[in-house]
Amino acid sequence: MTGKPGKVTQREIARIAGVSQTTVSMVLNDRDGSNIRIPDATRERVRRAIEQSTYVADPAARRLAGLDNKILGVFTYESALSPESMDFYGPLLNGIERAAESLGCDLLFFTSSPVEEGRRRLFHRNTRLRLADGCVLLGQQMDGEDLERLVAESFPFVAVGRRDETDAPVPYVGIDYGALTGRLLDRAAELGHEKVLYLHRDLNSPTARDRLAAIGRAPGALAVAPFIVGDDLSDLPQVVARSGATAVFAEDAFLVEDAALVLADPSLSLAALAEVRGHRIGGRTLSGFHTPRQQVAAEALALLQQLISTPAEEHGGIEIQRLLQGEVALGETLILRGGTR
Repeated sequence: MTGKPGKVTQREIARIAGVSQTTVSMVLNDRDGSNIRIPDATRERVRRAIEQSTYVADPAARRLAGLDNKILGVFTYESALSPESMDFYGPLLNGIERAAESLGCDLLFFTSSPVEEGRRRLFHRNTRLRLADGCVLLGQQMDGEDLERLVAESFPFVAVGRRDETDAPVPYVGIDYGALTGRLLDRAAELGHEKVLYLHRDLNSPTARDRLAAIGRAPGALAVAPFIVGDDLSDLPQVVARSGATAVFAEDAFLVEDAALVLADPSLSLAALAEVRGHRIGGRTLSGFHTPRQQVAAEALALLQQLISTPAEEHGGIEIQRLLQGEVALGETLILRGGTR
């Protein structure tokens, strides 16, 4: 057989099968085999020719021909395997691995696109996105143009986390951080707190905006002041003193831990508006959230498989945007105003 791997065209497939290029195209685009103009024997010859060659069609065309790769892609906009990232990405990747195994699929982790200025480009010239039948996207911040293009091309994908970077109908599975934030603020009010300082890094991501929106809806008796921090927290004690806050919340557990070291005030209540499993401050379990990240991963892959196996024109019948509920972890660092639990 002639042709380089991955470069065989429909014309070459037609030559191998002994049919016209038009017939090859019709087979690839005849989803349910209802085109009576193509005999079953001809269809079979075309399918065998594709299998015998190294032809790599668009995944949608391969699915229509019954030749999907059983390969699901994973693309991360940020580095996911560094020690700093694994606290967040580890449970997600573990859940994706288990879900892929249960579906009988292999995972293709897209790493050929380099991380530039902290982010990867989905449509970088090196990306082999089309080798997969569909893709799961991970990242706090995603490119709206990437998402629009995927939707426009009907390429099956699911983003992890709520997305609002575009008005396009982006499939996603995420966690309702707004609801969790509201519940933790309610608990702070119940414990007698009237002023809370919220530390964040001014990230431009949907989940960051969800937290801030929930803070704007804080109980009437509770005033929450957002405060943007950088790498240097040395002036934080003065900031807290000026604010009159008796509780300090932060957007993630690591930021709370850094703040606690600087503040060194056991009378202050501390909490993270994020996952806190395994995090402790002064021997006390950190207050915050317990989030079902492995469930998010499993549902994201299940939704992706559903999108892959369903014709694009029928996706309107699928619930493509889902937010899962987590739990407030009361912990031991959100205490009664005045310093006692």
